[in-house]
Amino acid sequence: MEGYDPQQAFARSRIYQLLSGAFLYPGDDFFALLHQGYFIEELREWGEFLPDGPKNGFLQKLREQGAAFKGLSLEELKLEYGRVLGHSVSKDCPPCETEYGVHHVFQQTQTLADISGFYRAFGLEVSQEQGERLDHIGVELEFMGFLAYKEYYASARHGEDKVQICRDAQQKFLKENLGRWAPLFLRLLMNKATNGFYYGLGALTEEFLKTEMRFFKVHPEPIGELQPQRYEFDDTCVSCVNNSEKL
Repeated sequence: MEGYDPQQAFARSRIYQLLSGAFLYPGDDFFALLHQGYFIEELREWGEFLPDGPKNGFLQKLREQGAAFKGLSLEELKLEYGRVLGHSVSKDCPPCETEYGVHHVFQQTQTLADISGFYRAFGLEVSQEQGERLDHIGVELEFMGFLAYKEYYASARHGEDKVQICRDAQQKFLKENLGRWAPLFLRLLMNKATNGFYYGLGALTEEFLKTEMRFFKVHPEPIGELQPQRYEFDDTCVSCVNNSEKL
């Protein structure tokens, strides 16, 4: 693949993973990463591998919002998480795909089944032990990070055909899932947060997804509404076990 840089796939994978962890309920491991400065440091380091290098919009947004990721205690972060995202699905900015633009419970169930099938197609198993739904923003970001890592791994071990499979999967998931609903969620998140950590996280993730959509040349049909009805689903999430050897 002429001009292909596998390091870019690895960098994209790391950014997805870091953003994914930031959207989950704050725990000791993530707080340590944030408190010690590694969260910003890694985002800055890997952001330089994105298109346009050090001048890309992601790094600019990181400079603008950098202060939002400093100075919080773990308790303050937990309180802010509860205020903005809630300890159940937020009514103002729900972080789950099927809360957006899906008008019927059967459509929601089918969408979850489709997402689950996508995960399983790439060797990921659904875990009943974790607390987030399959369509949670953190889980979907983690899945994209997993696919980007598989692309990187395939470039070293399996050749161009396998690399292209991974790239096609990222393009498809971005166009049909994450890229459709996440922009609305992130706007609602920033409106609810108004400032601070989750406002900065929303702004940074929004810019990264714009970069990704330009990179993959996709133009997802945006979801422009939030559905008022609420349905209960099993709390299931993806166990992103590295099955790269089985690519």
